[in-house]
Amino acid sequence: MKRLSWKNLLLGACVATGALFAQSAAVAQAAASERPLRIIVPFLAGGSADLVARLISTRLGPRLGQTVIVDNIAGAGGVIGADHVARSQPDGLTLLLTPPGPLTTSAVLMKSLPYDAERAFAPVSLVVTLPNVLLAAPKHSGWTVAGMIKEAKANVGKLTYASQGIGTTGHLTGVLFDQQAGVQLSHVPYKGIPPALTDVQAGRVDAMFVDTVNALPRIRSKQLIPIAVASKKRVASLPDVPTFAEEGYPGIISDTWFAVVAPAGTPATIRQRLSDEIAAVLKEPEVVERLRDLGVEPVGSQPSELGAHIQTEFVRWRALIVSNGLAAK
Repeated sequence: MKRLSWKNLLLGACVATGALFAQSAAVAQAAASERPLRIIVPFLAGGSADLVARLISTRLGPRLGQTVIVDNIAGAGGVIGADHVARSQPDGLTLLLTPPGPLTTSAVLMKSLPYDAERAFAPVSLVVTLPNVLLAAPKHSGWTVAGMIKEAKANVGKLTYASQGIGTTGHLTGVLFDQQAGVQLSHVPYKGIPPALTDVQAGRVDAMFVDTVNALPRIRSKQLIPIAVASKKRVASLPDVPTFAEEGYPGIISDTWFAVVAPAGTPATIRQRLSDEIAAVLKEPEVVERLRDLGVEPVGSQPSELGAHIQTEFVRWRALIVSNGLAAK
């Protein structure tokens, strides 16, 4: 019988070990695909982030070969849901779909965050951008931008505007409006967009800066009054609503955006796969049509592009917050 050399034994061991590792990786991948992927939306159900998340999730699941579910974990301007994701395992099975606040402005506006906004997350995709609209309560049906500003100057601090939480785009667009128009509106934060819109519609709050996803249904049903859009050009789905620039205030430009991020430490290969599949979903004709009907522009960026965008937005809004004395002491 031929004796095996140490060289042959070592080679055989390496082959066996390699096969074992490959089998383990395949088992791990299969196990991951059997577990649901959770997209955390840090605001109440029914808001714009929730609607976008659910539109994407129904199409993302088949592409990934696994179940994708949307969970709403609301509170503290999105911080509670964001913290949940920051503390999750970096395995690509827990993602955050969020507007800018929890990733950028909350770190400046709040005295302390339970997570480090600059280090707690890894970018996946800039999903969509959408302009903000200034809506007024029905009792202000005669308002124009000039009329609202005139009333605000005559009643300093008495006119109110709602937002979905401190540090959100709706909140800071109001701050930008105050700065550019030379007025002082009183901010009324809520835990989400739906209850805020309900109170504006009921006349308990005078106005709200909100994205087109939430604005359009209430405008079309004549429940709320559109005053102006905070974009560089008119919105196709609101052709009769002027921009702030047309009304004499070109500095009032404010778009909302929604991004998907993962917990820090999530492997780049996983994030790239997720980014690619999200981008593919956002190119589907039915998705594009649905989003644009709501005044939403699909993006589907690369992870690196989202990382750069977050940094640019942080610098821009931090300057506004600090210059208005709103930074946490």
